[in-house]
Amino acid sequence: MSGATLQPPSGTGLIGPDATLHGIGRAVASVPLTHPLNRRWWIAFAGALALLGLFGGVLCYLLLTGVGIWGNNNAVVWALDIASYDWWIGVASGSLLVSAVLLLLGAEWRGAVNRVAETVALLCTCAAGLYPIIHLGRPWFFFWNLPYPNTYDLWPQFRSPLLWDAIDIVSYLVVCVSLWYIGLLPDLASLRDRAVEDALAQEKAHGRPRKRSLLKAQAYGIVASGWRGSAAHWQLWSQAYRTIALLGVLLVVSLQTGASVMLAGSVMPGWHDTILPVTFLVNAVFSGVGVTAAIVVLIRSVYRLDGLISARHLEILARLMLCLGCASLYCYATEFFSTFLHGDQQERDVLIRRITGAHAWAFWTVVACLLIPAQAFWSARLRRSPLAVALIGVLIAIGAYADHVMVLVVTLAQDFLPSSRLAYSETIWGVATFAGSVGLFLTLLLLFLRYLPAVSITESRRLALAVVPAAAERRAVKEAEARPLASERDGTEDAP
Repeated sequence: MSGATLQPPSGTGLIGPDATLHGIGRAVASVPLTHPLNRRWWIAFAGALALLGLFGGVLCYLLLTGVGIWGNNNAVVWALDIASYDWWIGVASGSLLVSAVLLLLGAEWRGAVNRVAETVALLCTCAAGLYPIIHLGRPWFFFWNLPYPNTYDLWPQFRSPLLWDAIDIVSYLVVCVSLWYIGLLPDLASLRDRAVEDALAQEKAHGRPRKRSLLKAQAYGIVASGWRGSAAHWQLWSQAYRTIALLGVLLVVSLQTGASVMLAGSVMPGWHDTILPVTFLVNAVFSGVGVTAAIVVLIRSVYRLDGLISARHLEILARLMLCLGCASLYCYATEFFSTFLHGDQQERDVLIRRITGAHAWAFWTVVACLLIPAQAFWSARLRRSPLAVALIGVLIAIGAYADHVMVLVVTLAQDFLPSSRLAYSETIWGVATFAGSVGLFLTLLLLFLRYLPAVSITESRRLALAVVPAAAERRAVKEAEARPLASERDGTEDAP
């Protein structure tokens, strides 16, 4: 891997000054083709598989016993399953929105971030899609939630949240898969060509290529879908990529605001607030950026891609988290001030229970992990620290999950009627279910990092073509300005 490593950039550049088109392709493609650092990958993969096995065991016990193992009751009918579902969808929404907005705005530096963001959005959607299914009494009939023609002339209840959860998940999967695969298509063709070159080199050296090399070339050739890189291909690719990105932006905004409007339109204390849709959207994007930043730092440090994921990229992500952290802090401050200034007694009681009640841990986790850590990025030194960016990104994700638990459980556990109030406490099975879904996410993420390029080769090359020649031209101008004239060296003057 050391031979394919790009040197880190000097100054505040977005890409290494010695990054060439061939060097970028070699540095990124060597990861899925040669699989460096196998021991580290296998250790991480074993841990992820252990969590995935836990997930399978919990689901088996759930199907035998029922969803009551999560601690659900007549008051808190959703419990941790809906909090986990909302969290996964929030992270997917934030990652999808970041990738789509950067693409539509034409940000030159997106090549180091967009592939990770699109992958996170897709994998989080897969993890979230399991929760509405396993929450059903008979999950093997999950397709009954979808409105499709059938011989019984049965249609789902369009006022049921389960129907709209199914529609949300299907819409997210279609958009995320399309955006992810379209963006990956040129890089798959690059992997195909390099795998073919490796097979030909082995055939020339040993008389015949290895079977593994032939399988890689054939697999990447199939998924590349005949990409040749012609002008027509690039034109259609750019149009399709931007169209799906625009649909992704509309989907994220409509889903996050739509779900929160349903809560804000109710009479439940703690939900009946007009700023709730804004808070949901901001925290969703906030958590998505935090998870994306943490994974970007992980890829940068493990595969030594400092020349493609520079300190400037980390600073941009840190600034983005700082802006979203200020917006989230503003939303919470507005909710508190509006409630205590002109809210009713029930809403004040909800805020007091959030701070001092049985689930006060959720509120203080939000303060300690979601609101405070991002303010550290006012420091320029921390904005450029990979450890600080990764650690704060993880803390933001933890705080966002606590926010979902706080908003849902505290309100539902104590209704207007004393007769309908039931205390709720988390169970080990609910926590194990969420931990298992994290294992599913990590397993799929590790497989992606092993077999597919984690950084966009196409966008990085485009950035190299735009930045490196300009930097060389600036260096040449500086050298020319610093070089003394011939007349000054000779002590003569130019003729008039």
